[in-house]
Amino acid sequence: MRIFALQLNNDIKGIEARKEYIESLIASLPSPDLVVLPELAICSYMASQKIWKYADDCGRGTSAWAIQIAKKYNTYVGVGYLDKEKGDYFNRYMIVGTDGVCGTITKSEGESAVFKRGSFGSLIETPFGKVAVAICYDSRRKHFYENIKEKQISLILFPHGAPADPAKPDEEIKTNDYFCGCYAEASGVPVVYVNRVGALEYMPGKMGKMMEKAGFRMNGRTKIYGTDCASVDGGIAEAFGVEAELANKCRQLDIRFYGQDINKGNCFFRKFILESDTKNGIERYEKSRNR
Repeated sequence: MRIFALQLNNDIKGIEARKEYIESLIASLPSPDLVVLPELAICSYMASQKIWKYADDCGRGTSAWAIQIAKKYNTYVGVGYLDKEKGDYFNRYMIVGTDGVCGTITKSEGESAVFKRGSFGSLIETPFGKVAVAICYDSRRKHFYENIKEKQISLILFPHGAPADPAKPDEEIKTNDYFCGCYAEASGVPVVYVNRVGALEYMPGKMGKMMEKAGFRMNGRTKIYGTDCASVDGGIAEAFGVEAELANKCRQLDIRFYGQDINKGNCFFRKFILESDTKNGIERYEKSRNR
């Protein structure tokens, strides 16, 4: 199967403008079987309630567009989007093919001031096997591992909207290689890490202020992991491609976690920054959605 991950420009705004931009990239790809887009690809990544104006209605608009693209280019498409359902906003990802939507997953630990959080599933059944999907932060969390560890899977997708310090590329690459490598080794299937490039817009909370002060932005670092993957030239700078034989496989190794996270991380940051931001964000979300 020929898989391409597309590293999008986050600075392009507007649903229609982004759909045209994404299609122009897909049209340039040499015979794709699966095109993997980042988190919130349709609307661009925004970590504030400003994104709400771009919400889809139960995935109808995104699925209609993605199915049209799948039919036109004879490919499967994985796409991230913002969804509104029963008054709540969800960070979601769907895989579609020429015959329709294969399935949808929802980010469990989304940005708390912006998205409804919960404990959601991680698997999408497709004609090329069970695909495990974790959106951004979920890919580091133990609940994703618990969701898939006893399942046979053929592919893992990690669509991201992940900012980092551009002055410390080695740290970002090391982190990505570690957690993606853990899953590639443990599962024996390809792992697609797809991020974007562009400015980091306003993010509420202490963490947002810290990132702004440090000059964080989206740096890309898109990569497909797997020992049995053969690299394929996508013909454009945004495309990262491989050829791989996909088949459902059982997990071969355990993955070690530190509490609920795959990375050791900074205990002080998690306790006094992240937990505080999450609690305050949930309160802000509930107040805003009920206005």
